[in-house]
Amino acid sequence: MEILNRFFSRKEENPTAPESAVPAGEGMPVTLDQLKQLIPIRNMDEEDLMTFATERRAEFLPAGSVLFEPGSHDDSVVYLLHGTVELSVDKTGAMEVEAGTAKARFPLCCATPQNITARAKTDVHVLRVSCKVMNVGASRGETSIPTIDTQYLPPRSRNSNLVNAFIQALEDEDIQLPVLPSVALKLRKAIEKDVGTAEAAGIIQLDPAIAARIVQIANSPLYLPARPITTCRDAVTRLGLAATRNLVISLTVKQIFRGTEPFIKQTLHDTWKRSVHLSSMCYVLAAENRGVNPEEALLAGLVCDIGVVPFLVFAESFPVARIDPEEIAEALPYLSGPTGARVLDKWDFPPKLMEIPLLAEDWFHDSGEHLQLSDIVMLSRLHSYIGTPKMTELPPFSAIPAARKLKDNALSPEHSLRALHQAREKIAATMKLFD
Repeated sequence: MEILNRFFSRKEENPTAPESAVPAGEGMPVTLDQLKQLIPIRNMDEEDLMTFATERRAEFLPAGSVLFEPGSHDDSVVYLLHGTVELSVDKTGAMEVEAGTAKARFPLCCATPQNITARAKTDVHVLRVSCKVMNVGASRGETSIPTIDTQYLPPRSRNSNLVNAFIQALEDEDIQLPVLPSVALKLRKAIEKDVGTAEAAGIIQLDPAIAARIVQIANSPLYLPARPITTCRDAVTRLGLAATRNLVISLTVKQIFRGTEPFIKQTLHDTWKRSVHLSSMCYVLAAENRGVNPEEALLAGLVCDIGVVPFLVFAESFPVARIDPEEIAEALPYLSGPTGARVLDKWDFPPKLMEIPLLAEDWFHDSGEHLQLSDIVMLSRLHSYIGTPKMTELPPFSAIPAARKLKDNALSPEHSLRALHQAREKIAATMKLFD
């Protein structure tokens, strides 16, 4: 519970949510500064925000009031502007969201019908906004290659010679993007031509190390083998061509995360380790929820942060006196997604994989009624932050459309921590594939 208390009680400096109590009464004005704190409302043009502010007033609700409950339908999302709200996921416990914290920047819910209860623990002021606001700044079309919008970069990154040079080189296609390792490329092209198991095994055996790993995987507990196998051909037969293709690509991607300069080398190594952990969680989550191929989820997790590679390689060769780790660390979150999409487009990945780097932390992306590959990666990323300082920057679980699609509605940190603990052996077994 200590983790959860830190998760929901940490306050940020926020001039729009003062410590002093707001006088009770309906019709509390909504200020422009308040709207600029709310996600994703803050993505609107300032002129639209000003109009929005003049037309909206916050709603007052006394302590004990129910904002929404399971089964209720509403065409609006709810933001907390003042007070404290308790979100009850089930009988196992509740979470609190307090105005002025990072959590309160996000809506308390995402869509209808509701499957949790929100109750005012204190007197509260809330802002109800049409669900359409969730599409503000929505992600790009399914097959488009996004550009890097410099207006969203931090001031330091906007003024960075390194960052600006990289963005220009990327837009001019004057940058060396990583290539898919040869054995993975040959296998994918062969499978597209409907080759058989024997031919696929022959291609894999061009790389003895990969062939050995494929046999090892086919014999692992992940596939519940009834009997051990010793040949690559038998391994491909057991796994299937599609799963084998995804696994071979996954096993060869590690070759790309390499650098020579000490800081770059370490950053790439750390990124790869996080990618392996994320992909393992993707595999387990996909296997437990059905609807998404686990091997495809594994690959999606591994390429989620592939966009860091071109930028770090570019930084390594950039003609500066020294590499500034803080400058690079600040820019990476803004450059990784669009750059990663370009890499996967070059590799001719299908749209559902190409969009993964863009959607991994797009918490409000709604892929539709059923669980999709992007949902699996997003939820795995979300779960990977539980218990870390990053938790304070996450929206309430109830505000994330993808979280509603899990078979057990695992919307709370408590539930998620329990689920991760139960799945730790599966996650560890999957991570061993990349040792």
